[in-house]
Amino acid sequence: MYLPSAAQRSANKKIDILSFFGYDQRNKIDDRQLSEMLNMSSDAAPCLAPRKPRRYIASAEGISAVTLPEYFPGALDSFTGVAGGRFVYKGKEIANMRLTDGEKSIVDFSGNICIFPDKVYYRYLSDPETGAAVNELRPMARQMTVADPELNSYYDEISGIYKASIRKIGAGFDKVFKAGDSIVVSGCVNEANNTFVADSRKKFASETAIVSMVVKETDSDRVSLLMYNKNGGYAFFDNCVNRGSVKIETYIPDIVCACVHNNRLFGASRSGEYIYASKLGDCFNFTSYQGLGDDSWYSEIGTPGEFTAIVSYRSAVVAFKRDYIHHIYGDSPKNFSIPKQTLSGALDGKSVAEVGGVLYYMAADGFYEYSGGEPERISAPIKTLFKSCKSGTDGRSYFACVTDRNDNSSLLVYNPEYNLWHREDDTKFVDFARLGERLYGVTATDMYMFGDDGNESGETIRWCVVSKKFTLDDFDFKSVNAIYIRLELGSETHIKVSFAADDDDFTLCGEIESEGKGFLSHRIPVRLKKCDSFRVMLEGEGGAVVHDIEMITYTGGRTNVKHIR
Repeated sequence: MYLPSAAQRSANKKIDILSFFGYDQRNKIDDRQLSEMLNMSSDAAPCLAPRKPRRYIASAEGISAVTLPEYFPGALDSFTGVAGGRFVYKGKEIANMRLTDGEKSIVDFSGNICIFPDKVYYRYLSDPETGAAVNELRPMARQMTVADPELNSYYDEISGIYKASIRKIGAGFDKVFKAGDSIVVSGCVNEANNTFVADSRKKFASETAIVSMVVKETDSDRVSLLMYNKNGGYAFFDNCVNRGSVKIETYIPDIVCACVHNNRLFGASRSGEYIYASKLGDCFNFTSYQGLGDDSWYSEIGTPGEFTAIVSYRSAVVAFKRDYIHHIYGDSPKNFSIPKQTLSGALDGKSVAEVGGVLYYMAADGFYEYSGGEPERISAPIKTLFKSCKSGTDGRSYFACVTDRNDNSSLLVYNPEYNLWHREDDTKFVDFARLGERLYGVTATDMYMFGDDGNESGETIRWCVVSKKFTLDDFDFKSVNAIYIRLELGSETHIKVSFAADDDDFTLCGEIESEGKGFLSHRIPVRLKKCDSFRVMLEGEGGAVVHDIEMITYTGGRTNVKHIR
Protein backbone atom coordinates (compact mmCIF):
# COMPACT_ATOMS: atom_id res chain seq x y z
CA MET A 1 0.00 0.00 0.00
CA TYR A 2 1.35 3.45 -0.99
CA LEU A 3 1.28 6.15 1.68
CA PRO A 4 2.16 9.77 0.83
CA SER A 5 4.98 11.33 2.77
CA ALA A 6 4.28 13.82 5.53
CA ALA A 7 5.43 16.63 3.31
CA GLN A 8 2.91 15.59 0.68
CA ARG A 9 0.11 15.44 3.24
CA SER A 10 0.70 19.05 4.29
CA ALA A 11 -2.30 21.17 3.41
CA ASN A 12 -0.54 24.49 3.87
CA LYS A 13 0.55 26.50 0.85
CA LYS A 14 2.09 29.89 0.27
CA ILE A 15 1.22 32.48 -2.34
CA ASP A 16 4.14 34.83 -2.92
CA ILE A 17 3.54 38.02 -4.88
CA LEU A 18 6.93 39.64 -5.40
CA SER A 19 5.95 42.03 -8.20
CA PHE A 20 2.73 43.53 -9.51
CA PHE A 21 1.46 43.51 -13.09
CA GLY A 22 -1.17 46.24 -13.01
CA TYR A 23 -4.89 46.45 -13.74
CA ASP A 24 -6.63 43.57 -15.53
CA GLN A 25 -10.38 43.21 -16.10
CA ARG A 26 -10.26 39.69 -17.54
CA ASN A 27 -11.99 36.78 -15.80
CA LYS A 28 -8.83 34.77 -15.21
CA ILE A 29 -5.63 36.66 -14.48
CA ASP A 30 -2.15 36.20 -13.05
CA ASP A 31 -1.60 36.20 -9.28
CA ARG A 32 0.34 39.46 -9.70
CA GLN A 33 -2.48 41.33 -11.45
CA LEU A 34 -5.24 43.36 -9.79
CA SER A 35 -8.91 42.94 -10.64
CA GLU A 36 -9.99 46.32 -9.26
CA MET A 37 -8.04 49.48 -8.68
CA LEU A 38 -8.40 53.10 -7.57
CA ASN A 39 -5.77 55.85 -7.70
CA MET A 40 -2.84 53.56 -8.46
CA SER A 41 0.18 54.17 -10.67
CA SER A 42 3.29 52.58 -12.17
CA ASP A 43 5.59 55.12 -10.50
CA ALA A 44 7.26 52.42 -8.37
CA ALA A 45 6.82 49.47 -10.76
CA PRO A 46 7.21 46.55 -10.30
CA CYS A 47 6.12 47.57 -6.79
CA LEU A 48 2.62 48.83 -6.08
CA ALA A 49 2.12 52.52 -5.33
CA PRO A 50 -0.65 55.14 -5.39
CA ARG A 51 -0.56 58.01 -7.87
CA LYS A 52 1.00 61.35 -7.05
CA PRO A 53 -1.23 64.26 -6.04
CA ARG A 54 -2.63 66.73 -8.58
CA ARG A 55 -2.18 70.44 -8.09
CA TYR A 56 -5.14 72.76 -8.72
CA ILE A 57 -4.22 75.53 -11.19
CA ALA A 58 -7.30 77.53 -12.22
CA SER A 59 -11.05 77.44 -12.80
CA ALA A 60 -13.38 78.40 -15.65
CA GLU A 61 -16.97 77.52 -16.50
CA GLY A 62 -17.70 75.13 -19.35
CA ILE A 63 -14.13 74.19 -20.29
CA SER A 64 -13.95 72.13 -23.48
CA ALA A 65 -10.33 72.52 -24.67
CA VAL A 66 -6.93 73.57 -23.34
CA THR A 67 -3.78 74.79 -25.09
CA LEU A 68 -0.38 76.06 -23.95
CA PRO A 69 0.96 78.90 -26.12
CA GLU A 70 3.77 81.26 -25.15
CA TYR A 71 4.73 79.49 -21.98
CA PHE A 72 8.24 79.04 -20.67
CA PRO A 73 9.78 76.19 -18.63
CA GLY A 74 8.12 75.91 -15.26
CA ALA A 75 4.63 75.50 -13.93
CA LEU A 76 1.54 77.18 -15.32
CA ASP A 77 -0.56 79.50 -13.22
CA SER A 78 -3.53 80.20 -15.53
CA PHE A 79 -5.86 78.62 -18.08
CA THR A 80 -5.72 79.11 -21.85
CA GLY A 81 -8.31 77.42 -24.03
CA VAL A 82 -12.04 77.33 -24.73
CA ALA A 83 -14.56 77.71 -21.91
CA GLY A 84 -18.23 78.63 -22.01
CA GLY A 85 -18.13 79.13 -25.77
CA ARG A 86 -15.40 81.78 -25.45
CA PHE A 87 -11.67 81.74 -25.97
CA VAL A 88 -9.71 82.39 -22.77
CA TYR A 89 -6.08 83.53 -22.88
CA LYS A 90 -4.10 83.23 -19.64
CA GLY A 91 -7.25 83.51 -17.57
CA LYS A 92 -8.69 86.46 -19.51
CA GLU A 93 -11.85 85.92 -21.55
CA ILE A 94 -11.63 87.20 -25.13
CA ALA A 95 -15.24 88.30 -25.43
CA ASN A 96 -15.49 89.80 -28.91
CA MET A 97 -16.55 86.54 -30.57
CA ARG A 98 -18.50 83.47 -29.49
CA LEU A 99 -17.37 80.07 -30.71
CA THR A 100 -19.60 77.30 -31.99
CA ASP A 101 -20.49 74.32 -29.81
CA GLY A 102 -18.57 71.06 -30.11
CA GLU A 103 -14.97 69.88 -29.93
CA LYS A 104 -12.13 72.11 -31.05
CA SER A 105 -8.81 71.52 -32.74
CA ILE A 106 -6.35 74.20 -31.58
CA VAL A 107 -2.88 74.75 -33.05
CA ASP A 108 -0.26 77.43 -32.46
CA PHE A 109 1.28 78.64 -35.71
CA SER A 110 4.03 81.26 -35.23
CA GLY A 111 2.18 83.15 -32.53
CA ASN A 112 -1.29 82.61 -33.99
CA ILE A 113 -3.60 80.34 -32.02
CA CYS A 114 -5.85 78.90 -34.74
CA ILE A 115 -9.15 77.34 -33.68
CA PHE A 116 -11.01 74.88 -35.91
CA PRO A 117 -13.66 74.26 -37.15
CA ASP A 118 -14.46 77.90 -36.34
CA LYS A 119 -11.60 79.15 -38.54
CA VAL A 120 -10.68 81.95 -36.16
CA TYR A 121 -7.36 82.90 -34.57
CA TYR A 122 -5.88 84.83 -31.68
CA ARG A 123 -2.47 86.46 -32.10
CA TYR A 124 -0.67 86.66 -28.77
CA LEU A 125 2.56 88.19 -30.13
CA SER A 126 2.84 91.96 -30.50
CA ASP A 127 2.72 93.53 -33.93
CA PRO A 128 6.35 93.84 -35.11
CA GLU A 129 5.72 97.35 -36.49
CA THR A 130 3.52 98.94 -33.84
CA GLY A 131 4.47 96.80 -30.83
CA ALA A 132 0.80 96.55 -29.89
CA ALA A 133 -1.09 93.34 -29.13
CA VAL A 134 -4.62 92.86 -30.46
CA ASN A 135 -6.63 91.19 -27.72
CA GLU A 136 -9.41 89.78 -29.85
CA LEU A 137 -10.38 86.80 -31.95
CA ARG A 138 -10.32 87.35 -35.69
CA PRO A 139 -11.51 85.30 -38.66
CA MET A 140 -8.65 83.56 -40.41
CA ALA A 141 -10.16 84.52 -43.77
CA ARG A 142 -9.91 88.18 -44.77
CA GLN A 143 -12.67 89.21 -47.13
CA MET A 144 -14.44 92.10 -48.80
CA THR A 145 -17.45 92.57 -51.06
CA VAL A 146 -17.06 94.81 -54.11
CA ALA A 147 -19.99 96.12 -56.17
CA ASP A 148 -19.67 96.23 -59.98
CA PRO A 149 -15.91 95.54 -60.23
CA GLU A 150 -14.04 95.44 -63.54
CA LEU A 151 -12.27 92.12 -64.27
CA ASN A 152 -9.51 92.14 -66.88
CA SER A 153 -6.72 89.83 -68.05
CA TYR A 154 -4.56 89.49 -71.16
CA TYR A 155 -1.39 87.83 -72.44
CA ASP A 156 1.01 89.23 -75.07
CA GLU A 157 2.55 86.24 -76.84
CA ILE A 158 5.34 88.37 -78.33
CA SER A 159 6.54 90.03 -75.12
CA GLY A 160 5.37 87.26 -72.81
CA ILE A 161 3.70 89.82 -70.57
CA TYR A 162 0.73 88.52 -68.57
CA LYS A 163 -1.59 90.81 -66.65
CA ALA A 164 -4.78 90.28 -64.69
CA SER A 165 -6.57 92.56 -62.28
CA ILE A 166 -9.76 93.42 -60.44
CA ARG A 167 -10.49 97.15 -60.41
CA LYS A 168 -12.89 99.37 -58.50
CA ILE A 169 -12.23 103.03 -57.70
CA GLY A 170 -11.97 103.62 -53.97
CA ALA A 171 -12.58 99.96 -53.04
CA GLY A 172 -9.65 99.90 -50.59
CA PHE A 173 -8.12 96.60 -51.73
CA ASP A 174 -4.81 97.40 -50.02
CA LYS A 175 -6.51 97.59 -46.61
CA VAL A 176 -7.53 93.93 -46.85
CA PHE A 177 -5.00 92.13 -49.06
CA LYS A 178 -1.25 92.17 -49.54
CA ALA A 179 1.20 90.81 -52.09
CA GLY A 180 1.50 87.02 -51.84
CA ASP A 181 -2.04 86.41 -50.62
CA SER A 182 -3.96 83.67 -52.40
CA ILE A 183 -7.56 84.73 -52.90
CA VAL A 184 -10.86 83.29 -54.05
CA VAL A 185 -13.44 85.20 -56.07
CA SER A 186 -17.11 84.17 -55.95
CA GLY A 187 -20.45 85.65 -56.91
CA CYS A 188 -19.54 86.69 -60.45
CA VAL A 189 -22.43 86.73 -62.92
CA ASN A 190 -20.15 84.96 -65.39
CA GLU A 191 -19.34 81.76 -63.52
CA ALA A 192 -16.13 81.28 -65.52
CA ASN A 193 -14.68 84.22 -63.55
CA ASN A 194 -15.27 82.54 -60.19
CA THR A 195 -12.39 80.64 -58.58
CA PHE A 196 -12.73 76.86 -58.56
CA VAL A 197 -12.43 75.55 -54.99
CA ALA A 198 -11.62 71.92 -54.21
CA ASP A 199 -14.15 71.12 -51.53
CA SER A 200 -15.95 68.07 -52.93
CA ARG A 201 -14.86 65.09 -54.99
CA LYS A 202 -18.07 65.48 -56.98
CA LYS A 203 -16.83 68.78 -58.48
CA PHE A 204 -14.29 68.93 -61.32
CA ALA A 205 -12.30 71.84 -62.71
CA SER A 206 -12.33 72.38 -66.46
CA GLU A 207 -9.10 72.90 -68.41
CA THR A 208 -9.61 76.67 -68.37
CA ALA A 209 -11.04 77.10 -64.86
CA ILE A 210 -9.24 79.50 -62.53
CA VAL A 211 -7.95 77.37 -59.63
CA SER A 212 -5.49 79.84 -58.11
CA MET A 213 -5.38 83.64 -57.79
CA VAL A 214 -2.28 85.10 -56.16
CA VAL A 215 -1.98 88.80 -55.38
CA LYS A 216 0.99 90.34 -57.23
CA GLU A 217 0.50 93.88 -55.96
CA THR A 218 -2.33 96.02 -54.69
CA ASP A 219 -3.48 99.57 -54.06
CA SER A 220 -6.75 101.17 -53.11
CA ASP A 221 -8.28 100.91 -56.60
CA ARG A 222 -6.82 97.70 -57.99
CA VAL A 223 -5.52 94.28 -57.08
CA SER A 224 -3.10 92.80 -59.64
CA LEU A 225 -3.16 89.02 -59.93
CA LEU A 226 -1.34 85.97 -61.18
CA MET A 227 -3.97 83.38 -62.11
CA TYR A 228 -3.44 79.70 -62.91
CA ASN A 229 -5.42 76.76 -64.26
CA LYS A 230 -5.17 73.18 -63.04
CA ASN A 231 -2.35 72.41 -65.50
CA GLY A 232 -0.17 75.20 -64.11
CA GLY A 233 -0.68 77.56 -67.07
CA TYR A 234 -1.99 81.09 -66.94
CA ALA A 235 -5.76 81.44 -66.50
CA PHE A 236 -7.89 84.30 -67.79
CA PHE A 237 -11.01 86.28 -66.94
CA ASP A 238 -13.80 86.72 -69.40
CA ASN A 239 -13.13 90.49 -69.39
CA CYS A 240 -16.15 92.40 -68.16
CA VAL A 241 -17.66 94.79 -65.67
CA ASN A 242 -19.51 92.49 -63.30
CA ARG A 243 -22.96 93.90 -62.64
CA GLY A 244 -23.51 92.98 -59.06
CA SER A 245 -21.49 92.26 -55.92
CA VAL A 246 -18.40 90.04 -55.94
CA LYS A 247 -16.93 88.44 -52.83
CA ILE A 248 -13.12 88.34 -52.59
CA GLU A 249 -11.49 86.42 -49.73
CA THR A 250 -8.43 84.55 -48.54
CA TYR A 251 -10.16 81.19 -48.47
CA ILE A 252 -9.82 78.82 -45.49
CA PRO A 253 -11.07 75.25 -46.13
CA ASP A 254 -13.64 73.58 -43.88
CA ILE A 255 -11.07 71.96 -41.59
CA VAL A 256 -12.24 69.84 -38.67
CA CYS A 257 -8.81 68.94 -37.23
CA ALA A 258 -5.38 70.48 -37.76
CA CYS A 259 -1.69 70.21 -36.90
CA VAL A 260 1.54 72.07 -37.65
CA HIS A 261 4.33 70.26 -39.49
CA ASN A 262 7.46 71.64 -41.18
CA ASN A 263 6.18 75.24 -41.00
CA ARG A 264 2.86 74.43 -42.66
CA LEU A 265 -0.62 74.08 -41.22
CA PHE A 266 -2.13 70.74 -42.26
CA GLY A 267 -5.86 70.22 -41.99
CA ALA A 268 -8.34 67.43 -42.65
CA SER A 269 -11.69 68.31 -44.17
CA ARG A 270 -14.93 67.84 -42.33
CA SER A 271 -16.26 65.72 -45.21
CA GLY A 272 -13.33 63.30 -45.02
CA GLU A 273 -12.56 63.87 -48.72
CA TYR A 274 -9.49 66.12 -48.54
CA ILE A 275 -6.26 66.82 -46.70
CA TYR A 276 -4.94 70.38 -47.07
CA ALA A 277 -1.56 72.00 -46.46
CA SER A 278 -1.12 75.76 -46.20
CA LYS A 279 1.49 77.79 -48.00
CA LEU A 280 4.93 77.48 -46.39
CA GLY A 281 5.14 79.77 -43.38
CA ASP A 282 1.61 81.12 -43.87
CA CYS A 283 -1.35 79.50 -42.13
CA PHE A 284 -3.79 81.88 -43.85
CA ASN A 285 -3.15 80.88 -47.49
CA PHE A 286 -4.50 77.58 -48.87
CA THR A 287 -5.04 78.26 -52.61
CA SER A 288 -1.62 79.35 -53.86
CA TYR A 289 -0.69 76.99 -56.75
CA GLN A 290 2.11 78.66 -58.74
CA GLY A 291 4.31 75.62 -59.18
CA LEU A 292 6.68 76.79 -56.45
CA GLY A 293 8.16 74.89 -53.54
CA ASP A 294 6.32 77.04 -50.98
CA ASP A 295 2.89 76.59 -52.59
CA SER A 296 -0.11 75.33 -50.71
CA TRP A 297 -1.31 71.80 -51.50
CA TYR A 298 -4.27 69.43 -51.21
CA SER A 299 -5.05 65.81 -51.96
CA GLU A 300 -8.23 63.83 -52.41
CA ILE A 301 -8.72 60.91 -50.01
CA GLY A 302 -10.58 57.89 -51.32
CA THR A 303 -11.44 56.09 -48.08
CA PRO A 304 -14.95 56.43 -46.59
CA GLY A 305 -15.77 58.23 -43.37
CA GLU A 306 -14.87 61.48 -41.67
CA PHE A 307 -11.47 62.37 -40.26
CA THR A 308 -11.07 62.15 -36.50
CA ALA A 309 -7.49 63.44 -36.06
CA ILE A 310 -4.39 64.68 -37.84
CA VAL A 311 -0.99 64.85 -36.13
CA SER A 312 2.63 65.65 -36.89
CA TYR A 313 4.62 62.44 -36.38
CA ARG A 314 8.34 62.13 -37.01
CA SER A 315 8.98 63.21 -40.63
CA ALA A 316 5.36 62.75 -41.74
CA VAL A 317 1.79 63.81 -41.06
CA VAL A 318 -0.61 61.07 -39.96
CA ALA A 319 -4.35 61.47 -40.51
CA PHE A 320 -6.86 59.20 -38.76
CA LYS A 321 -10.34 58.14 -39.68
CA ARG A 322 -12.45 55.71 -37.68
CA ASP A 323 -11.22 52.73 -39.73
CA TYR A 324 -8.14 54.04 -41.58
CA ILE A 325 -4.76 55.70 -41.05
CA HIS A 326 -3.18 57.81 -43.81
CA HIS A 327 0.47 58.91 -43.97
CA ILE A 328 1.45 62.13 -45.76
CA TYR A 329 5.13 62.19 -46.72
CA GLY A 330 7.20 64.95 -48.33
CA ASP A 331 8.19 68.55 -47.72
CA SER A 332 6.75 70.44 -50.73
CA PRO A 333 3.92 70.11 -53.26
CA LYS A 334 6.44 68.62 -55.70
CA ASN A 335 6.93 65.52 -53.55
CA PHE A 336 3.96 65.31 -51.16
CA SER A 337 2.44 61.84 -51.34
CA ILE A 338 0.04 59.56 -49.50
CA PRO A 339 1.43 56.17 -50.51
CA LYS A 340 -0.51 53.90 -48.19
CA GLN A 341 -3.45 53.48 -45.90
CA THR A 342 -3.59 51.29 -42.82
CA LEU A 343 -6.62 49.69 -41.22
CA SER A 344 -7.69 50.30 -37.60
CA GLY A 345 -8.11 54.05 -37.16
CA ALA A 346 -8.98 56.21 -34.17
CA LEU A 347 -12.55 56.21 -32.88
CA ASP A 348 -11.92 59.48 -31.01
CA GLY A 349 -9.32 61.87 -32.41
CA LYS A 350 -8.62 63.29 -28.95
CA SER A 351 -7.31 59.85 -27.95
CA VAL A 352 -4.20 60.20 -30.14
CA ALA A 353 -0.98 60.97 -28.23
CA GLU A 354 2.71 60.34 -28.87
CA VAL A 355 4.83 58.72 -26.15
CA GLY A 356 8.47 57.87 -26.76
CA GLY A 357 8.19 58.10 -30.54
CA VAL A 358 5.08 55.87 -30.70
CA LEU A 359 1.48 56.96 -31.34
CA TYR A 360 -1.19 55.63 -28.99
CA TYR A 361 -4.91 55.87 -29.67
CA MET A 362 -8.30 54.30 -29.02
CA ALA A 363 -10.04 52.35 -31.79
CA ALA A 364 -13.50 50.82 -31.70
CA ASP A 365 -12.14 47.58 -30.21
CA GLY A 366 -9.57 48.94 -27.77
CA PHE A 367 -6.26 50.76 -27.55
CA TYR A 368 -3.44 50.51 -30.07
CA GLU A 369 0.15 51.57 -30.52
CA TYR A 370 1.36 52.66 -33.94
CA SER A 371 4.86 53.41 -35.18
CA GLY A 372 4.39 53.33 -38.93
CA GLY A 373 3.80 49.64 -39.62
CA GLU A 374 0.72 47.72 -38.59
CA PRO A 375 -0.98 48.94 -35.38
CA GLU A 376 -0.68 46.60 -32.38
CA ARG A 377 -3.43 46.20 -29.80
CA ILE A 378 -2.22 46.89 -26.25
CA SER A 379 -5.45 46.71 -24.26
CA ALA A 380 -6.07 43.00 -23.78
CA PRO A 381 -6.41 43.56 -20.00
CA ILE A 382 -9.16 46.16 -20.59
CA LYS A 383 -12.42 44.35 -21.42
CA THR A 384 -14.69 47.41 -21.38
CA LEU A 385 -15.30 49.13 -24.72
CA PHE A 386 -15.58 52.90 -24.63
CA LYS A 387 -17.37 55.49 -26.75
CA SER A 388 -14.96 58.38 -26.23
CA CYS A 389 -11.44 59.08 -24.97
CA LYS A 390 -9.40 62.20 -24.22
CA SER A 391 -5.71 61.56 -23.85
CA GLY A 392 -2.43 63.17 -22.88
CA THR A 393 1.11 62.27 -21.84
CA ASP A 394 3.79 63.38 -19.44
CA GLY A 395 6.41 61.91 -21.78
CA ARG A 396 6.52 58.57 -19.96
CA SER A 397 2.95 57.26 -19.77
CA TYR A 398 -0.22 57.46 -21.83
CA PHE A 399 -3.17 58.94 -19.91
CA ALA A 400 -6.61 58.05 -21.29
CA CYS A 401 -9.79 59.47 -19.78
CA VAL A 402 -12.46 57.15 -21.17
CA THR A 403 -16.25 57.24 -21.12
CA ASP A 404 -18.23 54.03 -21.45
CA ARG A 405 -21.68 53.54 -22.97
CA ASN A 406 -23.30 54.35 -19.61
CA ASP A 407 -21.42 57.68 -19.42
CA ASN A 408 -19.16 56.44 -16.62
CA SER A 409 -15.64 57.89 -16.76
CA SER A 410 -12.30 56.38 -15.77
CA LEU A 411 -8.75 57.67 -16.04
CA LEU A 412 -6.63 54.76 -17.31
CA VAL A 413 -2.85 55.06 -17.55
CA TYR A 414 -0.62 52.87 -19.73
CA ASN A 415 3.11 52.61 -19.09
CA PRO A 416 4.90 51.46 -22.28
CA GLU A 417 8.12 50.59 -20.43
CA TYR A 418 6.39 47.88 -18.36
CA ASN A 419 3.36 47.29 -20.64
CA LEU A 420 1.11 47.85 -17.63
CA TRP A 421 -2.27 49.50 -17.19
CA HIS A 422 -3.34 51.27 -14.00
CA ARG A 423 -6.57 53.00 -13.07
CA GLU A 424 -6.60 56.30 -11.26
CA ASP A 425 -10.15 57.58 -10.60
CA ASP A 426 -13.41 58.66 -12.23
CA THR A 427 -12.55 62.36 -12.70
CA LYS A 428 -13.90 63.36 -16.12
CA PHE A 429 -11.09 65.15 -17.90
CA VAL A 430 -12.15 66.77 -21.17
CA ASP A 431 -8.68 67.64 -22.52
CA PHE A 432 -4.97 67.46 -21.75
CA ALA A 433 -1.84 69.43 -22.60
CA ARG A 434 1.84 68.86 -21.92
CA LEU A 435 4.50 71.38 -20.96
CA GLY A 436 7.95 69.85 -20.63
CA GLU A 437 7.61 66.85 -18.35
CA ARG A 438 4.38 68.11 -16.83
CA LEU A 439 0.91 66.98 -17.86
CA TYR A 440 -2.05 69.30 -17.37
CA GLY A 441 -5.65 68.15 -17.49
CA VAL A 442 -8.92 70.07 -17.49
CA THR A 443 -12.37 69.09 -16.35
CA ALA A 444 -15.45 71.12 -17.28
CA THR A 445 -14.63 73.53 -14.46
CA ASP A 446 -11.01 73.13 -13.30
CA MET A 447 -7.42 72.77 -14.47
CA TYR A 448 -4.90 70.52 -12.68
CA MET A 449 -1.21 69.70 -12.92
CA PHE A 450 -0.36 66.01 -12.61
CA GLY A 451 2.58 64.75 -10.55
CA ASP A 452 2.68 67.33 -7.76
CA ASP A 453 5.83 65.93 -6.13
CA GLY A 454 5.84 68.41 -3.26
CA ASN A 455 2.08 68.03 -2.78
CA GLU A 456 1.57 71.78 -2.55
CA SER A 457 -2.13 71.11 -3.12
CA GLY A 458 -2.32 69.10 0.11
CA GLU A 459 -4.35 66.37 -1.63
CA THR A 460 -4.70 63.16 0.37
CA ILE A 461 -4.72 60.15 -1.95
CA ARG A 462 -7.25 57.48 -1.08
CA TRP A 463 -6.39 54.32 -2.95
CA CYS A 464 -7.51 50.73 -3.23
CA VAL A 465 -6.52 47.47 -4.93
CA VAL A 466 -8.34 44.14 -5.09
CA SER A 467 -6.62 40.88 -5.95
CA LYS A 468 -7.80 38.22 -8.37
CA LYS A 469 -10.04 35.39 -7.18
CA PHE A 470 -7.54 32.86 -5.86
CA THR A 471 -8.58 29.21 -6.24
CA LEU A 472 -5.12 27.64 -5.72
CA ASP A 473 -5.89 25.71 -8.90
CA ASP A 474 -7.76 22.95 -7.12
CA PHE A 475 -11.31 22.05 -6.05
CA ASP A 476 -10.62 21.58 -2.33
CA PHE A 477 -11.80 23.92 0.37
CA LYS A 478 -9.26 26.60 1.11
CA SER A 479 -8.74 29.72 3.17
CA VAL A 480 -6.01 32.05 4.46
CA ASN A 481 -4.33 31.90 7.86
CA ALA A 482 -2.31 35.10 7.60
CA ILE A 483 -1.22 37.79 5.18
CA TYR A 484 2.31 39.22 5.28
CA ILE A 485 2.96 42.59 3.64
CA ARG A 486 6.35 44.26 3.13
CA LEU A 487 5.98 47.95 2.39
CA GLU A 488 7.29 51.49 2.76
CA LEU A 489 4.93 53.91 4.45
CA GLY A 490 4.62 57.64 4.19
CA SER A 491 4.64 59.80 7.29
CA GLU A 492 0.84 59.79 7.64
CA THR A 493 -0.42 56.61 6.03
CA HIS A 494 -3.26 54.34 7.06
CA ILE A 495 -3.94 50.99 5.37
CA LYS A 496 -6.81 48.54 5.85
CA VAL A 497 -6.46 44.88 4.87
CA SER A 498 -9.67 42.97 4.12
CA PHE A 499 -10.58 39.43 3.06
CA ALA A 500 -13.57 38.11 1.08
CA ALA A 501 -14.55 34.45 0.75
CA ASP A 502 -16.15 33.49 -2.56
CA ASP A 503 -18.52 36.36 -3.48
CA ASP A 504 -19.10 37.55 0.09
CA ASP A 505 -18.52 41.12 1.14
CA PHE A 506 -15.06 42.08 2.36
CA THR A 507 -14.34 41.71 6.06
CA LEU A 508 -11.70 43.87 7.74
CA CYS A 509 -8.79 41.77 9.02
CA GLY A 510 -6.34 44.39 10.25
CA GLU A 511 -5.03 47.92 9.92
CA ILE A 512 -1.54 49.34 9.46
CA GLU A 513 -0.62 52.76 10.77
CA SER A 514 2.62 54.52 9.96
CA GLU A 515 4.71 55.68 12.85
CA GLY A 516 6.90 57.94 10.82
CA LYS A 517 8.38 56.72 7.57
CA GLY A 518 9.67 53.17 7.46
CA PHE A 519 10.33 50.00 5.49
CA LEU A 520 8.67 47.20 7.46
CA SER A 521 6.94 43.84 7.17
CA HIS A 522 3.51 43.36 8.75
CA ARG A 523 1.54 40.24 9.63
CA ILE A 524 -2.26 40.39 9.28
CA PRO A 525 -4.13 37.45 10.86
CA VAL A 526 -7.17 36.21 8.93
CA ARG A 527 -10.12 34.46 10.51
CA LEU A 528 -10.44 31.04 8.95
CA LYS A 529 -13.38 30.57 6.60
CA LYS A 530 -13.64 27.70 4.17
CA CYS A 531 -14.36 28.73 0.60
CA ASP A 532 -13.80 27.79 -3.02
CA SER A 533 -12.14 31.13 -3.87
CA PHE A 534 -11.03 34.23 -2.02
CA ARG A 535 -9.87 37.80 -2.60
CA VAL A 536 -7.76 40.27 -0.67
CA MET A 537 -8.22 44.04 -0.67
CA LEU A 538 -5.90 46.84 0.44
CA GLU A 539 -7.39 50.26 1.11
CA GLY A 540 -4.98 53.08 1.81
CA GLU A 541 -4.87 56.74 2.65
CA GLY A 542 -1.55 58.47 2.08
CA GLY A 543 1.70 57.48 0.43
CA ALA A 544 2.98 53.89 0.37
CA VAL A 545 5.00 51.46 -1.73
CA VAL A 546 3.99 47.80 -1.49
CA HIS A 547 6.97 45.54 -2.24
CA ASP A 548 5.75 42.00 -1.50
CA ILE A 549 2.69 40.15 -0.31
CA GLU A 550 2.69 36.60 1.06
CA MET A 551 -0.44 34.65 1.95
CA ILE A 552 -0.35 31.51 4.10
CA THR A 553 -3.20 29.30 2.92
CA TYR A 554 -4.56 25.89 3.75
CA THR A 555 -6.68 23.41 1.84
CA GLY A 556 -8.70 20.48 3.03
CA GLY A 557 -11.80 18.63 1.97
CA ARG A 558 -13.64 18.71 -1.31
CA THR A 559 -15.91 21.68 -1.98
CA ASN A 560 -19.66 21.23 -2.29
CA VAL A 561 -19.77 21.27 -6.06
CA LYS A 562 -23.04 21.16 -7.93
CA HIS A 563 -23.66 17.67 -9.32
CA ILE A 564 -25.03 17.44 -12.85
CA ARG A 565 -27.08 14.32 -13.60
